[in-house]
Amino acid sequence: MKKSAGFPLTALSAVLALVGLVFYFINCNTNYFVADGINPAVIGCTAAAIVVEVVLIAVALKGQKDWMDILPVAAPVLLMVSFVVFLTGRINAIAAIMTFTNNAQNMADLQSAIISMACLLIATIVGVVAAYFDVTKPA
Repeated sequence: MKKSAGFPLTALSAVLALVGLVFYFINCNTNYFVADGINPAVIGCTAAAIVVEVVLIAVALKGQKDWMDILPVAAPVLLMVSFVVFLTGRINAIAAIMTFTNNAQNMADLQSAIISMACLLIATIVGVVAAYFDVTKPA
């Protein structure tokens, strides 16, 4: 089967989500954010989105059309939930760092949060775009 534009876009979305998850773990272990702990909703939604995207590629490559209506939509929804939950948990800390507690260490701790949020948001956008394309070309 020949791959279509949806294949690399879906794969890119999964990779960006994985990078976002890695930077989330890095951020949760920084000095400033360690007290906030790890939010299971961020981990669960991001991991589920990655699994959904891998399953989407596998199902499409096998030619099964049964799941092709829900899987391309499920991954971006899960990624958006993950992004929103993560942003909600960090928004007050980001505001505090940018105004009152602005120093080199806190800015360094904030950098991993921004990278993670950016990766999750871009993964969501790429996932939405990928949903408009088939993973494989029709035979």
